[in-house]
Amino acid sequence: MNKVKSAMGAHRCAPMLLYLLLASLLFTACHDDAEDIENMTKQTVFVYMPWTGSQSNSGLLTALKANLDSIESAIRSTNGLGDTRALVFLSETATSSTLFEFTYDDKQRTISRNTLKTYSGADYIQLEGLKAILEDVKSMAPANNYAMIVGGHGTGWTFKDSWEKYPYYAPQAFFFDDDADNMATTRAYQSNGNDPETRFFGSVSDLKSYSTDVPTLAKAIEDAGMKMQFIMFDDCYMSNVEVAYELRNVTNFLIASTCEVMKVGFPYQTMWASLARWQPQYSAAVSAFKSFYQNYQYPYGTVAAIDCRKMEELAAVMKLINEKYSFDETKLEELQVLDGFNTHIFYDFGDYVNHLCTEKALANRMESALNSVVVSKANTDEFYTYLYQSPYTVKLNTFSGIAISDPSQNSVVKKSIDRTAWYKATH
Repeated sequence: MNKVKSAMGAHRCAPMLLYLLLASLLFTACHDDAEDIENMTKQTVFVYMPWTGSQSNSGLLTALKANLDSIESAIRSTNGLGDTRALVFLSETATSSTLFEFTYDDKQRTISRNTLKTYSGADYIQLEGLKAILEDVKSMAPANNYAMIVGGHGTGWTFKDSWEKYPYYAPQAFFFDDDADNMATTRAYQSNGNDPETRFFGSVSDLKSYSTDVPTLAKAIEDAGMKMQFIMFDDCYMSNVEVAYELRNVTNFLIASTCEVMKVGFPYQTMWASLARWQPQYSAAVSAFKSFYQNYQYPYGTVAAIDCRKMEELAAVMKLINEKYSFDETKLEELQVLDGFNTHIFYDFGDYVNHLCTEKALANRMESALNSVVVSKANTDEFYTYLYQSPYTVKLNTFSGIAISDPSQNSVVKKSIDRTAWYKATH
């Protein structure tokens, strides 16, 4: 009888032991997961500054280094990085680049730049090379959220293989009759012979050798598996519907300028704290930009924060409008231009739609969609252009925060706009 009882007792214990074993394994697994999450930072901001020069000039290198100093100063003034890690890719020459991290010593209150990896060659302009850099960032600074700041020159959505003689002649102070589309038009500007440069001047002398098309950037981010909380372009002409739509699947927000950006770039000293955080404050960052440029010796600047997640709806409404209306090219001169090209490439999106669509209900739907897309914007009274060393300013009578190239008659636009995802979705 005792044997029977003993056997029955052992039988009753078996489920309990199994339960305890499973519970132990489950607790261990959860504990391991908790440790992994704990080891991950909340946000990694990747500052990407590839080569902006040519074989004979250093492009924006001096200005980009000054931007990094401003970021360092911002980190110091806020007493550290908090839950953010900041990694930087900087090309010192066309074929020599470094990936380093800003680290902050709480006790000493000092900042260091710790080298993580060096790179040779110019693979960063190609898909696989850029993807590899992003994967390095992901493995060295794993995070719940990623964000990317791109510093350099920008030509908007345009493809580098669409440009012919321009922009190779951009740094020269004379014009070419057979490249009239891409010459700048001299307008009223009080030149003192020492005009400020913009981020569209310099490295464009070798655009095809040291530049990356927007779809290539998008594909590299997608392949690296690190969708961005935001991408900020400290470059000229990057706030346009073509770029925002192209990036809609790889970033939540786009921060960029519709026009040329002064050589000094974005004011990181005041913008950094609003961006390098778990929940970026886009309106505060935009306000910091506006405050800086309103008080800068060259008061010219435009910026907008774009919600790329809303670009599908904007494209859907644009398609409806395009199905009903065609733009009257005789009204082209009435549109708000946003660039310094003789034959303009970038026009204000809101102004274009207002000239195109006359149906009130459809126009209201577009206005609602646009308001959802552009979450914050700011502009000075005028924008400035330095194309071809022919500086001038243009008054901003209207500003929606985002540009479009649909009405452009520029040869570069004509030969390649139908390759953009935006054009395909809206025509």
